Amino acid sequence: MSDDAIYVERRVDGSLDAVWERTQEPDEHERWDLRFSEIDYLPREEGEPQRFTYRTGIGFGLAVEGTGESVATNEDGEETTSVLSFASEQARSLITEGRGFWRYVETDDGLRFLTEYNYDTRWGAPGRLIDRVAFRPLLGWATALSFDVLARWVEDGTPPEASYRALLAHAVARVGLALIWGYQGLVPKLLVGHPAELAPFRRLGLGAMAQEAVIALGVLELAVGVALLWRWRSAWLAYLAGLAPVGLTAGAVVADPAVALGPYNPVVTTVGMAALGVVAGSIAGDLPTARNCLRTPPEE
Repeated sequence: MSDDAIYVERRVDGSLDAVWERTQEPDEHERWDLRFSEIDYLPREEGEPQRFTYRTGIGFGLAVEGTGESVATNEDGEETTSVLSFASEQARSLITEGRGFWRYVETDDGLRFLTEYNYDTRWGAPGRLIDRVAFRPLLGWATALSFDVLARWVEDGTPPEASYRALLAHAVARVGLALIWGYQGLVPKLLVGHPAELAPFRRLGLGAMAQEAVIALGVLELAVGVALLWRWRSAWLAYLAGLAPVGLTAGAVVADPAVALGPYNPVVTTVGMAALGVVAGSIAGDLPTARNCLRTPPEE
């Protein structure tokens, strides 16, 4: 295949039969593979390629539909290959047609499950640009993440649905926590300079330095928000970002109990941040990830 073909490989601590069943049975396949929402095998005569239809949801009630066919071959008893082709006639589909293979290689260290595929695009030069800049990298990432979800299913019995729910819960908690930190640093401190932000520093006797202290704190809070997104799988950072405000708020309440009595007060915000931090931190270390897969063919 050409140099821009998508390659993904994941070593699976499981049998060929187990991986084969979860990749060749449509009901099993669509559970773990992000690239397909529905897969249906069509009737066939013995000896004919297995033809199928597929559907992939793209949001807002829209979907891309297409057809394909696959043929499995056993090459030497330890290596099995499933060759497939696929195509879509829908104008909304960037992919016109493609071809590739899945390969299952038994080794002493487990099963090498790998794929390599490529495709042609529509929409002319704009389509090629979209593919190179965004679509192909996203499709490669989705393939690798799906392979890791499949491997976890085979190795420790984690259902794909549980893996994807964990990914969603972590993303919601982490992004929510990052937005709170980023907003608190950017809007009231750096953009607006709200008087309420100055008051605590003036009570500390900083006087003219209060404004500089607010700016420094705003930069720090904004940096924490960015770091939460940049260090996506860092558990300790999520815990720190969620629980650090507890101590700061406790100190503020001791100094001035009135801050805990108003609507949408710091205590309420702190409880929410702590909850988000605990959720994100507890999940972060046990998530499926595309990083567990090889993205280029190993040198033989």
